[in-house]
Amino acid sequence: MAEDEPATVWRNSRFVRLYTAHAASLIGSGIGTAAIALLADDLRPGAGPQVLGIVLTIRILIVVFLSPLAGQLAALLGRRMQMVLADLLRMCVMVGMFFVSAEWHLYMLAFMLHLGSAFFTPIYKSVIPGVVGNKLYPRAVAYGTLAYNLSDILGMTAGALLILMTGFKGCFAIDAATFLFSALLIAGIRLPTDQRAEHRKGTRLLFGIRTMLGAIGLRRSLMLSLQVSIVGGLAIVATHGYVKNELGQPEYFYPLAMAAMGIGSMFAALQFSYCGKAGRRNWGRIVLPLFFASLVSVALLPSYPVLVIAWIVSGAGQGVFSVISNTLLAENSEESERSHIYAAQFALSHAGWGISYPLCGFLAGQLGFAVAAWTCVGLLLLTLLPMLKRTT
Repeated sequence: MAEDEPATVWRNSRFVRLYTAHAASLIGSGIGTAAIALLADDLRPGAGPQVLGIVLTIRILIVVFLSPLAGQLAALLGRRMQMVLADLLRMCVMVGMFFVSAEWHLYMLAFMLHLGSAFFTPIYKSVIPGVVGNKLYPRAVAYGTLAYNLSDILGMTAGALLILMTGFKGCFAIDAATFLFSALLIAGIRLPTDQRAEHRKGTRLLFGIRTMLGAIGLRRSLMLSLQVSIVGGLAIVATHGYVKNELGQPEYFYPLAMAAMGIGSMFAALQFSYCGKAGRRNWGRIVLPLFFASLVSVALLPSYPVLVIAWIVSGAGQGVFSVISNTLLAENSEESERSHIYAAQFALSHAGWGISYPLCGFLAGQLGFAVAAWTCVGLLLLTLLPMLKRTT
């Protein structure tokens, strides 16, 4: 149960502490990402993009194959302890960055860093419904979307400024401090339940995955996440090359287009969370058509203004679907099994990113942005198939 059902999530002390901890670590991660890019280039000049590509691949593989273990581990350690240990692991990784002298060191530390994130993020998400209650949960998710998007913008910006002032190694120290700060905040929070005290119904390794695929509400949540990964993957991987090479625009037009997508996501998620039931139903009906419209428009009309408008619309859809997807997870799971359910959804949804990243990158690079966009239209149609069969 939530704390006396406060009128706003900001009057819930447990949510405020959890949110602050997560937001701090997200901004720190953005700072660290900027520093890792420079460290990679320092190890081997010109190798920055290649090394970061490998690090991104490591992240996807860990999330897809190892994050399902997060639920089982939480059943043994307790969710609070698991989040604290994951933060401390990531802190140690940032300290270890000071001693990197070869590329394989960076890959090893990247493995540990993303392992910590895979064991932290789904568990963090799984405790929020029990902390804020069902009524305020959509708003909590919307504020989470706000934190993710702001961390991308502020973290990278702060990283650039800090690199100018202290060098990239100073960023690692700040990133380590954010993880320590997060761990200290979470250590003092009383969570709704401790997984170790619950019955062991959900401790089987594949329990969460089987449940996700077997329940129609959870399956719909997964399909919404996959749809987000398709449109988001195209934007993340292909926008830079499209803006620079096909549209012939200056380099700074690329971050502006991505910022437009982030702004659309933030405002739409917040607006959706404050809607009544009728408003949310209407949002749910128009998002997928908006996805199709944005992809078709950029495929047919090679124009930077069209791209920006399409990415604002696409970002809005991603923000709304994020709230709906997480709400479906909370509504179709019990407190004692949420760590398993959220871990499974985290892994399965990232499998979509693992497909869209290389596919969109290859198609956009070899055949052009329009071909990649039309392919994403086809993939969106495929994600509708599992939802066509409804049960009573």
